[in-house]
Amino acid sequence: MEPVLFADWYTDPFCSWSYAAEGAIETFRKHFGARLFFRHRLFPLYKDLARFLARHELSSQAEFAPKVLKVSSVTGIPMSPKVWELGRAPGSTETCCLFAKAALTLDPSKGDLLLSRMRVLAFVEGEAIDNRALLYREATRLGLDAKRLEELENTPSVAASLQEDVDRAREEGVSTRPTLVLTNAGGDRVFIGGLRNAELFILAGETLVAEDV
Repeated sequence: MEPVLFADWYTDPFCSWSYAAEGAIETFRKHFGARLFFRHRLFPLYKDLARFLARHELSSQAEFAPKVLKVSSVTGIPMSPKVWELGRAPGSTETCCLFAKAALTLDPSKGDLLLSRMRVLAFVEGEAIDNRALLYREATRLGLDAKRLEELENTPSVAASLQEDVDRAREEGVSTRPTLVLTNAGGDRVFIGGLRNAELFILAGETLVAEDV
């Protein structure tokens, strides 16, 4: 079956809202099945941790921990702020996005699992997801070739692919993570910024599909 709906899902591996949205987006994807072409768009949350904290008027990683607890409270998704409390936030989430992009390029299905696993490592287990030894071990456990992944991560093509995602995000006016951009075969579009429930994602998709009939 040819896809009739196209989805760009803008996220970052270290975004707590994106972690909270995984259930909703998975329900959406299962609903449309083969009718849907789904693509992760990696959009780094920050390039420099110190600047990121300064923008939030914070002086330490531990001060960011309550924001994770707030996301957990609002969404009902259990999360631990330990990664922030222990000072294990990535120095740059751009490097995390590059790793996820390489995994998705190498094997979209297993890369999808690895991206989800990165968020569990961060927001459940409190691990540093810029620790390459840890990530390669997790990649191997999920059936990815760690050596090939390491080679691919450092190629210009993966860097260019990530830059394409960033450029597209800016063109689309994406400012929050996650953001879902849906397009039907006729080019009609729906833009949904932020975490929403699966029913809204599905309604938007079905409306686009119906308009294209």
